[in-house]
Amino acid sequence: MSEKLEQLGERQNALLQKYAHLLRGGFRGDYQHGLDAKGRLIVPAPFRNALGDSFCICMTPDFKAIAVYPRREWELYYCSLLELAEKDMRMIKIINLFTKYTYEDCECDGQGRILLPQKLRTRFLQDARDVDVSGCGSHICIKKQEEADLEEEKILEETPDILSFEAEIAAR
Repeated sequence: MSEKLEQLGERQNALLQKYAHLLRGGFRGDYQHGLDAKGRLIVPAPFRNALGDSFCICMTPDFKAIAVYPRREWELYYCSLLELAEKDMRMIKIINLFTKYTYEDCECDGQGRILLPQKLRTRFLQDARDVDVSGCGSHICIKKQEEADLEEEKILEETPDILSFEAEIAAR
């Protein structure tokens, strides 16, 4: 492996180092699951190890779905919000809302399930039983299956030529 890294250019090595924590422990993949009557959700097996023994359940960064973060990733995100508040005190309201919906020290039960807090279920899932559980790099995103399907369709509709879009951004 180190021989291959030596063959990479300086820019490529810097990129790998910058995102190393996500490459090693990030969340990727998409799963459809159901919630049971008590609001428990089976955490997909590939996500369980990356979550660790204790994790945080909160809102996604866009405040549109439920997020599950490994403790360290949650801390990094929370600290990034605090840094923004140092630049603009209006961020305090956003931070307060984020922390209002943050539940720390959550764990999987013996069957690999998590109990989604009622406040989050009510706000984001209403009475949905089928949910989309997807990896978002630093965290897991949980939303109604219908919403996830619509969001994917919208992204592909808005960006029909993804490779051209990537090239346009890279050229900036």
